[in-house]
Amino acid sequence: MDSEFEGQFLATVGRWGLALAALVAILLLSAVPLDISGFAGVRPFFTLMAVYYWSIISAAPPLAVFAFGLVLDFLSGYPPGMTALLLVAAQAVTAHNRKFLLGQSFLVIWAGFAVVALAAGVVQWLLFSLLDLAPVPPVPPLISVALSALLFPLSVLPLAGVYRMLVNRPEPP
Repeated sequence: MDSEFEGQFLATVGRWGLALAALVAILLLSAVPLDISGFAGVRPFFTLMAVYYWSIISAAPPLAVFAFGLVLDFLSGYPPGMTALLLVAAQAVTAHNRKFLLGQSFLVIWAGFAVVALAAGVVQWLLFSLLDLAPVPPVPPLISVALSALLFPLSVLPLAGVYRMLVNRPEPP
């Protein structure tokens, strides 16, 4: 009986450890700016992809999403709370439309993500412009939005794998 409990405990720790590793990978991917044709600061919204996808299939606590965004803000050098608020807003919008999105084809879900990414990019651009007290160039955020929309289908497979791993727990004895 004890070895069975230990096995279940280790399996649970392993699943959550892998999920945590996936979250850290998402944070690191999101924090690293790309230098695309001289457009510094271009970052695909990998965290937004994860929040959007997981908000459709499961409800994550908004406080956890905020904390996730806050960590990204610190890693990216963004003003604390900016990405965190964007992610919580995206989660709220996505969760509000969850029932509709669950019954849709992947193309509709993908289009929905593109709209959410565009809205997040515009809000982020506006916030940076307000902080600079002048309009910042809009091209880097638009490139980030376009890259995010293009990469979303590739992100779904690992995100779905992590989710399946977390929900497919062994049955208790």
